[in-house]
Amino acid sequence: MGPALEDALLAAGYDDVTAESLTHPVHPYPARLHPATAARLIAIVMDTAGRGAAVLDPFCGSGTVLIEARAAGWRALGVDLNPLAVRLARVKTWTAPVPRRRLARELGRRIAGDVMLAGREARRAGATAPPLRGPAGFDPNARQRRIGKWFSPHVRRELESIMAAIDEVAVDDAEVAEVLTMALSGILYKVSHRRSDTDPTWVERAVARGAAARLFGDRVEMIVAGLEDLARVPGLMPQVIEADARALAKLDLPPVMGIVTSPPYAGTYDYAEQHRLRFDFFGIRHRAFDDGELAPRRAFLSNSAAATTRWRADLGDAVGALVSALAPGGLAALVVGDSIAGKVCFADEDLRSVLDDRVDVVAWAWQERQKLGPERHLFPRDRPKREHIIVLHRR
Repeated sequence: MGPALEDALLAAGYDDVTAESLTHPVHPYPARLHPATAARLIAIVMDTAGRGAAVLDPFCGSGTVLIEARAAGWRALGVDLNPLAVRLARVKTWTAPVPRRRLARELGRRIAGDVMLAGREARRAGATAPPLRGPAGFDPNARQRRIGKWFSPHVRRELESIMAAIDEVAVDDAEVAEVLTMALSGILYKVSHRRSDTDPTWVERAVARGAAARLFGDRVEMIVAGLEDLARVPGLMPQVIEADARALAKLDLPPVMGIVTSPPYAGTYDYAEQHRLRFDFFGIRHRAFDDGELAPRRAFLSNSAAATTRWRADLGDAVGALVSALAPGGLAALVVGDSIAGKVCFADEDLRSVLDDRVDVVAWAWQERQKLGPERHLFPRDRPKREHIIVLHRR
């Protein structure tokens, strides 16, 4: 298993093909597990599993592991507390007949074309802009305060017109509407004044009239093309559940023979903040995710000592839950990374400290990672910053 595990760890550095295949590139999602690593780890943990066995990712994010498991013909289960991630993972693994995929493509083309045409006609006629849509149950004034500054007026009108058309589709076909919604989500930051998913700095960005609609149409095409590639391997659509990984026992999941997952790195990312503009634009409720996100950067900036204590407890609960979900004889591959969360956190030590006697560590590989900013001074000279893969065997 050793050489295969090392290859899984190193694959992100040389395998660019996997990351650009299937539906992996259709939507940005910072710090996702590299698809090439996911594919190799699935092969490792499912090496001796029967064909009906299931793969679980309890921190599935945008669905990287689920996509690769589905492409390999395995039954796949995903869990995440982030409501946007769950919707995205479902779309990226959508297993539907050819006519359904064709309908999504045709509707994407039609909506993009209609919005571009409406924009040209409005400019020629000097028409008054239509009112902005308001997601049901959300105060329109509060929503405007949160998102108004992030879009130029003409871009905002295009985006709202596209979403209004998607809302009409959803009345009769919620499934296809979700594909279209995630296509719009995929280009939202690209036409905004937000620098990037991970950087909320306001920047001047000149977006041509009609660009948002055109990019939306292109993104629908990309999603459908990826889904068509995914459909070449017969299989079931993965089950994706919006839930807390610490509470897997409440989900009544079937026993799984393999787990591949990458729990959050302590104090490194703040997914609730990264997706907040999307939450506000689409009207996605996210209070449970705000409260329950594991080890977000904002918690360590607020109270490092309390956040560290909670992180250790949360990690123990999450690992205990995933071990319980693993069938006897099953394997779990966990990808974890060292970080700075008030102080240096050695991820392998944190993980090993919460393991119980139901599992054995049967393989471990690591590679050195670049130290960024203050990390260069905080990590000990004799202990580099590392990313690890640890494989557990359920007794």
